[in-house]
Amino acid sequence: MENALRYLDSLKIFGIKPGLERIKKIMSVLGNPQNNYPTIHVTGTNGKGSVCAMLAEILKLAGKKVGLFTSPHLESYCERIKINGENIPEDDFAAQIDLVKNCGVEATQFEVLTAAAYEYFSRRKVDIAVIEVGLGGLYDSTNIITPEISVITNVALEHENILGNLQSIAQNKAGIIKVGVPVVTGATGLPLKIIRAVAAEKNSPLYEITTPADVKINLLGDYQKLNAAIAIQAAKLLNIDEKIIRAGLESVEWAGRFEIIGDVIIDGAHNPHGAKALRASLDKNFPAGKRIWIFGALADKNFDAMIDILFRAEDYVIVTPPLSERAATIKILCENLSERGIKNIGVENIADAVKMLKNAAGDVKIIAGSLYLIGAARKYLP
Repeated sequence: MENALRYLDSLKIFGIKPGLERIKKIMSVLGNPQNNYPTIHVTGTNGKGSVCAMLAEILKLAGKKVGLFTSPHLESYCERIKINGENIPEDDFAAQIDLVKNCGVEATQFEVLTAAAYEYFSRRKVDIAVIEVGLGGLYDSTNIITPEISVITNVALEHENILGNLQSIAQNKAGIIKVGVPVVTGATGLPLKIIRAVAAEKNSPLYEITTPADVKINLLGDYQKLNAAIAIQAAKLLNIDEKIIRAGLESVEWAGRFEIIGDVIIDGAHNPHGAKALRASLDKNFPAGKRIWIFGALADKNFDAMIDILFRAEDYVIVTPPLSERAATIKILCENLSERGIKNIGVENIADAVKMLKNAAGDVKIIAGSLYLIGAARKYLP
């Protein structure tokens, strides 16, 4: 496992390189195992991981052997590749990474992980796999499948340095739509118009979700209601019984999304769209009382907008960097908070930040801003 982790870390220098040429070469060497089982392909700015988890749980309760590929992980790479809710064992993960490494194709870290997942699901003979896009859609390495259903949860500004403006982001995400394959989306506005156009061009039936589901969900956060509505529609297209769908939503687990551990709320709100959803859930469920935060963000995210959305004037923010080479510095985040009159303190070590949060006098305690942050912080909770 250590060799696999060292190899994956060494691939970070290649960064993000959208395109399908490399992944197609790898999969060809492996015999194109991604074609050996049906799939559901899910993209979107936010909520795609939650929708994937919901669908995987529903399909499992329907008696299927279900593969699930998601990213990023919170604590272990093995979280990214699951079968029926169980992480890939470390020995199997290491073997899969070694298998892809020996294909002789220079690839990015995410391409290696994608190939490892696709081959593993074939090897384990899954009945169906739920696949989450890593970035965008059209040129994402997962986009070499023709799924049973394409899902686009929503579209908002993200990764503008790579994907461009809202129109190009929507076009990129609509790139997972395949000829004749049904599409389920919760997108609105301009992105929805673009998705409609692509779906029409490809003769793909389009199901537009606008109303949150009125069902019991084993995930907190009001934003999960719309995610559930999207998952319900996708499950219905697969002819899953409504009782099984409801049971799946009642038992689904997905860490780091309005998850409460002890007296701390952790949420992977890592962009303005996610920040709005988190703030709305906080204002509805915890409208009163002092809020104490741990906050850290990546430098390539719009953290200025996130700060404007998340924090009230009376909040107190402990700033600490996520465990990523892309982390925004404590200095710049603290300066932005101070400019808005929000009290803050910078703490270099996540463990110390969590200890400070636990000991702080406050009514509501939250950790948010980056999945890399909450993943590192979880081990120090409750």
